[in-house]
Amino acid sequence: MRLIVSVFEGIELIKSQLIDLMLNYTMEDRSRHSDVVNFYTRPCTTVDYNRKLCARQLLRDFNQMYEYDINLVLNFFHGQYAKTHQALCKIMEEFNKLAPFDEKSKQNKPCLIRVKVENDQGETEMMVFSRMPALRNTKEFKHIPQSLQEEIDFVKREQQKDSNMAVVEQIDENTVECSCCFGGFDIALMAQCTDCHLICKECLSMYVKEMVYGSGKKINTNFVNTTELQRCLDKTLVDKLQERGFMEDIKMAGVDDLISCPGCNFTATLSPTVKMFLCRNLDCQKAICRYCQVDWNDHEGLTCNEVETKDETALRKEYEEKMTKAKVRTCKDCKTEFLKEDGCNKLTCRCGVRMCYICRESSIDYTHFCGHFREPGRPCSKCKACSLWTNPEEDDQRAIEEIRKEAAEKQKHLGLDEKIIGVPHTPKK
Repeated sequence: MRLIVSVFEGIELIKSQLIDLMLNYTMEDRSRHSDVVNFYTRPCTTVDYNRKLCARQLLRDFNQMYEYDINLVLNFFHGQYAKTHQALCKIMEEFNKLAPFDEKSKQNKPCLIRVKVENDQGETEMMVFSRMPALRNTKEFKHIPQSLQEEIDFVKREQQKDSNMAVVEQIDENTVECSCCFGGFDIALMAQCTDCHLICKECLSMYVKEMVYGSGKKINTNFVNTTELQRCLDKTLVDKLQERGFMEDIKMAGVDDLISCPGCNFTATLSPTVKMFLCRNLDCQKAICRYCQVDWNDHEGLTCNEVETKDETALRKEYEEKMTKAKVRTCKDCKTEFLKEDGCNKLTCRCGVRMCYICRESSIDYTHFCGHFREPGRPCSKCKACSLWTNPEEDDQRAIEEIRKEAAEKQKHLGLDEKIIGVPHTPKK
């Protein structure tokens, strides 16, 4: 059951729909969950699942806490997952009150707290806990006993209820927290993703622009309902997102003989024997050569080389494109193009393929690079492997200068004026 606001009919209507969604079950939902055991209040009994599996699941759930501390609480609650999870959540709340945890940092400040823990048998114990400086890397395991899975599902439902109640309380105050920037906004200025998170229009717009015009996000046109996108965003941006999503689906499908119009991005397949591509977009209808993309009126009856060497303009364009390609790296799997500004020479595409920035070889790891000690900036005297750390500007400029020399030789050979192609390099002082 999801909230989809198609037509804005007033703030009170939207509030009532959201509250009804979050607080009221349908008759089917109620009958389905009416016989579910409340594992938080269930009397202490011997569990029929392996305590080690329970501990592994808690290590995944609380990857900021030490394994010793988790086992300490698990033993106090006699190996019961739900009750241990509830207690550990309260402990994490105390940690966050004392010092918020930065998940991106690998060295958070040490944090030590004393918490009084009580179980349903009336036993109490004062325990001391410390928090890890960085997140623990954990692996998901597939085979979970049914009895343990029932407790995991119960905990997830209870957490969702608590989250829904918090949102409803915010609605009563006429503002809702954005799940992205955590700012408070009127419900009418929010969009809802397919996972029922509320996002403000500004965050939604920036996220979509990054997918459409950036290179770090994989295109996903289904993360927000189309009606919501059209209500919150400019029509041009929504159309561009859908176009990019369509293009990426085609690339990932690996369709052969795919040609795109340089004027409007209209895409179609073309027989390998046909050289002219005629755009079927009624607003464009441009005719080009499928190989060099030169206007067919200037190309008909000539080979691609003859068109390019017709005058110095064609020569300039040819070598300027080579200079651009010298700086651009292209993923061999999904054909995504990207530039490098800083960092090491082991690049990872958004599709997961790893490649070397220097030699452009794909499917590599760190063993591809030189591992010998040497003076920074100097080549290795023991091997010819690529360096892991180099200056990308110097690497690109070195390749561009080689292309510029090649262009100058070709100008001389064709009897053209020797003009500098590309922007001259000015060394930094």
